[in-house]
Amino acid sequence: RWGSHGQQPARARCSAMATGAAAPWFLRCPDALAVSSPSSLLPRALTLAMAPPTVATRHRPPPRLFWPSKPHRHQLRTPSTSRPPFLPAISAVHFEGLIEKDWSFLDPDPADQDRARKADRAIAAAEIGEESRVLTCFPTAGFVDRLVEVRPRGGPLLAAHESLLVLAEIKERHDAVRCWQGGVDAVPERLSPLDAVFICYFPAMGVPLDRLLGSLARRCSPGARVVISCDQGREAVEQVHRLQYPDMVTSDLPDKLSLEKAAAAHSFQITEFIDDSSFYLAVLKLDTSKTVSE
Repeated sequence: RWGSHGQQPARARCSAMATGAAAPWFLRCPDALAVSSPSSLLPRALTLAMAPPTVATRHRPPPRLFWPSKPHRHQLRTPSTSRPPFLPAISAVHFEGLIEKDWSFLDPDPADQDRARKADRAIAAAEIGEESRVLTCFPTAGFVDRLVEVRPRGGPLLAAHESLLVLAEIKERHDAVRCWQGGVDAVPERLSPLDAVFICYFPAMGVPLDRLLGSLARRCSPGARVVISCDQGREAVEQVHRLQYPDMVTSDLPDKLSLEKAAAAHSFQITEFIDDSSFYLAVLKLDTSKTVSE
């Protein structure tokens, strides 16, 4: 019998070949070479490449987001074996020295033209030049205002006072003025030599006259002038200020005899002296030639 495709059945072909002469094995049983599909003869890699893509059934995990880690912070101390850092003992603080004192008793009345005239006279006595270095000690803000207005532009203007409020007021009005808290010694020596010095209120400086002139003699240029003034006069200092403000006003204005003695000891020469009840003015000029000749 023949198959549906016009071929002899495999069993019949094999039995017929068995009765004949010997033949090769693939001729004796040609069905041994039968394959299920043509692709079985191709390499497996090529077969996989030709296969249609399959749909993945496994759920893909979401992408992982990597955030920057926090910055590393070093420990201030090593583990439990360490001890807290040693802090030096703090010395005692005297708060009474930090209390701001009221210096308003020295402020002139803006309507008092007489005190403004006295301030102009003291400024003129210093003979300030265009490049003069000027220092004013214990001034009022009004005196600095007047000094800025009338002095020639050029040299630096320095101010020293015990009151931070007074210095702040001066600095607010005139930013170019350089300020220090204290007396003459508070001003750095690098700003020397000074050409003009105003001692606006000597009774509150808390320093002897001899020591003050000695310090100024080392800081002033030859021919420099030191102007000691008080626009309220000796009477106001001795009868009012020393009684009402004993912790601030600690001395009187120097008389002429004591002034001459201290001036001679430090090469100063008195060029003008006024000691009225309502106005005090002493002008000293540094004369270094006297020391050289001796």
